Amino acid sequence: MTFESLLVPLIFIIGSTCFTAASKAMNSLGKIQLKKEFRSQPKLFYFYYFTRKLFPKDGWTNLTFLNDSTKQITRIIYATTFIFYLLSYGFFSTAFEKIEGHYTLNPSIFTLIVAIIVFIGLICDFFGNLYGVYHPKAALKTTYPIASLFLILFCPITFLLLKIQKSILENSKYSKSSYKVKEKILELVLESELQNELDLQDKKLIVSVASFRDRIAREIMVPRIDVHSLPSSATLKKASESFSKEGYSRIPIYKGSVDNIIGVLNYKDLLNYIMENKQEVLTENTIEGLLKPIVYAPETKKISHLLQEFRSKQIHIAIVVDEYGGTEGILTIEDILEELVGEIADEYDNLQDELLFKSHPQGGWIVDAKMNIIDIEKELNILIPQSPEYDTLGGYVFHRAGAIPTRGWRIHHENFDLEIIKSSERSVEKIRIIPAEKQEL
Repeated sequence: MTFESLLVPLIFIIGSTCFTAASKAMNSLGKIQLKKEFRSQPKLFYFYYFTRKLFPKDGWTNLTFLNDSTKQITRIIYATTFIFYLLSYGFFSTAFEKIEGHYTLNPSIFTLIVAIIVFIGLICDFFGNLYGVYHPKAALKTTYPIASLFLILFCPITFLLLKIQKSILENSKYSKSSYKVKEKILELVLESELQNELDLQDKKLIVSVASFRDRIAREIMVPRIDVHSLPSSATLKKASESFSKEGYSRIPIYKGSVDNIIGVLNYKDLLNYIMENKQEVLTENTIEGLLKPIVYAPETKKISHLLQEFRSKQIHIAIVVDEYGGTEGILTIEDILEELVGEIADEYDNLQDELLFKSHPQGGWIVDAKMNIIDIEKELNILIPQSPEYDTLGGYVFHRAGAIPTRGWRIHHENFDLEIIKSSERSVEKIRIIPAEKQEL
């Protein structure tokens, strides 16, 4: 009687350990190598193909869900049956005290029972993890067939749970194809085989492409304070001087105030007009007659949609407006392309001024405060707290400080340290950021 009582929890703790080892082995091998293993021995990994036939879409996601669900079921059954075993073995008389004809649970004995169950479970998980991490192929071949028996045993329950999960997530934003495509691309980049084959630039490019559809205009625009514009009453000479000084190929033109941008002036149109007319026109004529139409975009518009609009209308610049129609900033086709391929510099760019990352002599990096937090995270491989209230590193600093901090002001975070290098009365300009592994003692 004692052996039969112990056999059931023993079987299920072995099953739980096999799931732990198999899961670790699958994570260690990665999907590419895992597929090779499955294809090399299809009879050994029959449950994978069984699942693929029942659920053709999202095979890997479904398999992971079924593995995790069955593992939890085996743990619950192990704990329940082991409690009954301990009680039947003689713990009943000590676990319950008879007081005035009623049985009352002894807290000390109950705590001891729970501790024994948890301890055995942790020990088995520990060795299962070690086996799966250090010998992934062997662990997969020895433990997954055993785990598959439990998967088959409990498949009526786990398949029902999977169906319920799918029905709940059908109308969720996470079921959208764009999210699934991005998720799959990012998973592939993190695969163990691809980690060694792709260099850092390749990974950044793939991640940029995967994230491209989710980026909005506000995140990459040039903010209003940095926009160089001219009034419509400006003369051709004034416009020529601005083009020469600033090095831009297009300048937004406003009427009355910057909130009323009416078009864009192209330096080629200005040059052609000057060459076709007399020199006197430089000081006599205004630029209003040379303006080209411009695109207006809300700050929440996706840059992928804006790029399509640029292509269809053959326009290279857009004015980003807020909910009241006021100018928030500008966005060019070059800004959008830089989200994919990185910084694009031409012969007119001052590389020293435009350099967004500069190494600091004492460690860390000097970063432009106007840089988007997502871009900084990708470049420096750190996590910065995000909020709908800000998009840039300067916005994060302002949010933390509650005011515009002066030079030398610091922020201490578990992932990094920040120090203000340069600021003005109106904004933070340069920030030194020190990732956690490079912080000074």
